[in-house]
Amino acid sequence: MLKRGKYIAEHDNGILDQYRIVMSVRETEKSYVFELLEYVSRYSPAQMDMLFDKNKRVVISKSKGGHAMRIWSDHDFTLYPYQAGIPFHFEWVGEGGNKEGSVKCG
Repeated sequence: MLKRGKYIAEHDNGILDQYRIVMSVRETEKSYVFELLEYVSRYSPAQMDMLFDKNKRVVISKSKGGHAMRIWSDHDFTLYPYQAGIPFHFEWVGEGGNKEGSVKCG
């Protein structure tokens, strides 16, 4: 089971494909609850835009989510939204889940 708290996915190896995504993550018996806290991207990956399009809080069912997700340990996971584009590797950075940071795309 994933630790509850903030998780970050970052990539900064090239100027055109940099991104930083910070989410508050909570796992229940039947689903994963993601709340977007910070989203900064130069190229704005379409699958992340679509995932958080209507709401900054998304609930993904474990049984029929439509998104590939691999839990590596209790403090990191890979999310492959809509099984399209690139997968995002998230690592636990601490507890908490209050809304801080900014949401920026493009």
